[in-house]
Amino acid sequence: MLSFLLFALSCQSDVSIIKRLEDTSNKTEVVYVEVEGEPGQEVVENQEPGTETRDTGPNTTQPDLSGVVGLARYHFRQIACPACVGEYNEINITTYLKLHYPTTGDYLEHYQPVGTCTTNLYDTYVTSQPKQFNSTPAFRGNSQPLPLYSIGQSEWQGSVQYEYQYERLTDHSITIDNIVVPNAFKTVEGFDSIEPYTLLWIDPSYAFDAAILRTGMTFVWSPATPDAQFEVIVAVYSWDGSQFLGAVSCLENDSGAIFVPSTYLQSYPAGSLAAVHLIRHRMSEVVSPELGGRIQTHMMWEVIGTGRIE
Repeated sequence: MLSFLLFALSCQSDVSIIKRLEDTSNKTEVVYVEVEGEPGQEVVENQEPGTETRDTGPNTTQPDLSGVVGLARYHFRQIACPACVGEYNEINITTYLKLHYPTTGDYLEHYQPVGTCTTNLYDTYVTSQPKQFNSTPAFRGNSQPLPLYSIGQSEWQGSVQYEYQYERLTDHSITIDNIVVPNAFKTVEGFDSIEPYTLLWIDPSYAFDAAILRTGMTFVWSPATPDAQFEVIVAVYSWDGSQFLGAVSCLENDSGAIFVPSTYLQSYPAGSLAAVHLIRHRMSEVVSPELGGRIQTHMMWEVIGTGRIE
């Protein structure tokens, strides 16, 4: 039975073959305002009858909410042939939240522009100062809240045990320390169909049957989601799965089809094995005055299939 390393992009995954690049950019700008007057100088104001001098009172400057104060992620992952990639479970659903003081970092900056492909795959590390909280957070849609559990300082993770508990296309709130961030994110849905359908063979004895053409390959799915993005990653391994040869990622607005050009596939030997990741993304953000800035949100529905390079 063939087996090989699972090509994992999820930050919370145990297996990773992608180097992480650190973003340490952070800056703070302070603006001082000074008012001066000459000694002994009198100020005379001419007022129209019935007018009053306005007292502006204390400084009413609005707080700066432009900084990033956290990341919320909800990831649905389904593997067509778990045994083919050394996994035990077909479905894995995870939740994740990280909160901190405002930073200029961007958790989503590593994604290539929509309409392009890349072989430079990496994740983003954001330098931040953790913020202390007294309770554990939860995500809540229309049903029971989904609790998250501490995995570090101001960092939590959880899991959804069964697929029916995952609420598709549903607005969720974030709650922590009596703070509620309403409509923080909206989950995504999965697929009714994927082509080539042979990507989804579940038995190792006939998996890797889908031909990934070195002359260029089109992947098709339905339904499409206009307010989301879609990524196809083709991760290529040697014929016996023992060596990782490289990967290409193409990102488009979710229109129902992506073409991976021959430029990125023609160098791989015929007969090489491939793990094909089809990932629907919804990347957004929500402003929380109580938390002091923007929470970035990342929803993912991922299906991993198998194929071979021809």
